[in-house]
Formats: sequence, structure tokens, C-alpha cells
Amino acid sequence: LLGNQSMYQKFFSARSQRDAKIAVFGWIGGTVVLETLITAIAVLGAALFLKSPDIIPREVIPYTARHGLPGLLGAILMGAIFAKVISTANNYLFSPATNLVNDIYTRFLHKDASDKSVILVSRIVVLVLGIFALLQGAVFESILAAALYAYTVYSAAITPVVMATFFSKRANSYGAIVSILVGTFITIFWNWQQLALAAHKPTIIVESWLARDAIFPALIASLICLIGVSLLTPPPKPEQWEPFFAEGGDE
Repeated sequence: LLGNQSMYQKFFSARSQRDAKIAVFGWIGGTVVLETLITAIAVLGAALFLKSPDIIPREVIPYTARHGLPGLLGAILMGAIFAKVISTANNYLFSPATNLVNDIYTRFLHKDASDKSVILVSRIVVLVLGIFALLQGAVFESILAAALYAYTVYSAAITPVVMATFFSKRANSYGAIVSILVGTFITIFWNWQQLALAAHKPTIIVESWLARDAIFPALIASLICLIGVSLLTPPPKPEQWEPFFAEGGDE
């Protein structure tokens, strides 16, 4: 989640540095509590209901909400599940749409775009991304597999660069770009190789070094590229990293 862009959008909307700090600590604490509760519900629900013939393992939490909790608590948990699905979908549609519009359309394609034009393009981009997500849903049979795939890219390609932005004065844009490209490429290539091997030789995937999760080679390669390319290219100018190392103030 350290590389999750939607979280940083929320942090940067804070009115002051103090509010942003409170939001970060609240986010970390809330994540620990909520993820622990979600895991506990899944484990307990699996122990209670997985022997039932009409339950699918990935549906154990809503099944537990429906059959294992008192009516009111079950309804609240079901509502939370739907809220989670909708909010996640919103984040993954609006965040990339905002990036594409602000970083590409208004920056390179139409610098003098009117507000009306920006809104129209934003709606079109959201629609296109939604269709693209629907197509991915048709390819990935498992939602968990799709989520793991996406978060592997987050973890290997995005998170090292985000952390370097806040903690390194030497990392530069060249290293960041190469790191993101390499981490993403290895994740895609690694998963593609696993699928190809599993489809043609079902036993080799267990014995092959490719059986390891993509996060390990992708993260290692991403870090090597980030550090190596940054050291081999000119360092960033002080005005580029100073905002991330400013101390004090409540502006």
C-alpha cells in the first residue's frame, strides 16, 4: 500500500502538514486493525463453513456475514463489503484517469484546454479504463490473482521509487524511470512465463525457479536499476529534493 497512489492523493488534500501526519498515522493504524479483522473473519469463517457444499472459498467472508453473525452485524459487514468493492473500483478508475488527463493531455497534448474540455476528456478516459478493466475481468478467472498481479507491480515498480523520493537525495528521474519500467516488465514477463509453463507442462512449474513469486526478481531488479542508474547519471538539483526534506512548518 506504500505505493498506492490514491492514498497519496488523499494525504496531499490535507489542509496542513499536521493534518497530513495525523492522516498517515491513522491510515497505518486503521490498516493494521482492519486487515487483522478481515483475516480473522476469513479464518474463522473457513473453519466454520468450508465443509458446506454450497460455499466457494473466495466467498467465505460474505457467507460468514450472512450465516455466521447476528442479523444486524451481518448486514453491517455485508454493507462494508459492498462499500469496499465500490470504493476500490472508484480509486482504480479515477486515479489513473486523473494522471492521464493532468500528466499527458493538459501537459503535452492540449496545454490550454478549458475546464469543459478537461471534464469531457476525463469522462471518456474513465469509460475507456472501465472497459479495459472489464476485459481484464474476462481474462483473470480469479480476482485474487488479478489483485496480486497489480500489487506486485505496485510493490516492485512503484514503491521503491516512492520511498526513494522521500528518503534519498541521490535518486534521480533516470533511475526512477528505468526502475519502474524494469520492475513492470519483469512482473509481466515472469507471470506470462508461469502461465505458459503451467499450460504446456503442468509439473515443470513446481520444479522450476520460475515457480517463485514475481515480486522477488522484480523487486531486486527494480532496486538495482534505481540505485545503479541514479549513481551513473547526474544527481538531481537541490530544488528537486529539498521539498521532501523540509523540516518544521505547518504550511
